[in-house]
Amino acid sequence: MSSDTPHRGPAPSNVDLAVEGIRAALVAGRLRPGERIKEIPLAEELGFSRAPVRDALKLLERDGLVVLVPNRGAIVPELRAVDVLEVYALRAALGTLALHKLMLGPDTAMAPLERELARLVRARDRGKVREAVEFDLGYQAAVVAAAGLPRVANEFDRLTWQVRMFLGALEIDVLATLPRIVEEMQALHAAIVARDVESAARLWREKFERWIGDLVDGLDEDFDRELWVALTRAA
Repeated sequence: MSSDTPHRGPAPSNVDLAVEGIRAALVAGRLRPGERIKEIPLAEELGFSRAPVRDALKLLERDGLVVLVPNRGAIVPELRAVDVLEVYALRAALGTLALHKLMLGPDTAMAPLERELARLVRARDRGKVREAVEFDLGYQAAVVAAAGLPRVANEFDRLTWQVRMFLGALEIDVLATLPRIVEEMQALHAAIVARDVESAARLWREKFERWIGDLVDGLDEDFDRELWVALTRAA
């Protein structure tokens, strides 16, 4: 097998490609909250028949990225503060579980985290905001993946796509907060390397709480801290 083989596995199906195309439009904010997703124009845009688009929308509904309404079709869900709180509370809980498991493992499990942190720092130094946000999410995903809990990782990944959709829909300006994002990730990484479970869990939760504050500000709603505490304690 040559080294420049483009795919190591089976080629993606039209449904997979449709999922990727629709998801990209949601993450980029081209499909807006409350907007009806019309299957025929979307299929024409993606270059598919309606069947794979319809199947893709069903998969995206499972991931919480669209809502299928009888007699109306697919709709981009409206964003509410309670939705943001719920998604982040779930990700905080899953991440805390992964952190505990990760810090029981070998030092070699830290290598993927080091790589993602280095990418985040380089993106900050170059002022690459979108890349920095993606590497921030990449570090979080690396924590969960390194814990070796596949069900936790799968659910965390599904929720991360909702976070990307929140960011795209709200058009959050991250540039001003980029130094903070890097500093809080460096502090979290130091706690993980030191095997300080309590500090790592606290920093993880506080990081998510600050992100929630930024997102809720974009919704012109008040951050319900009492609800956040209730959700995270329940989790």
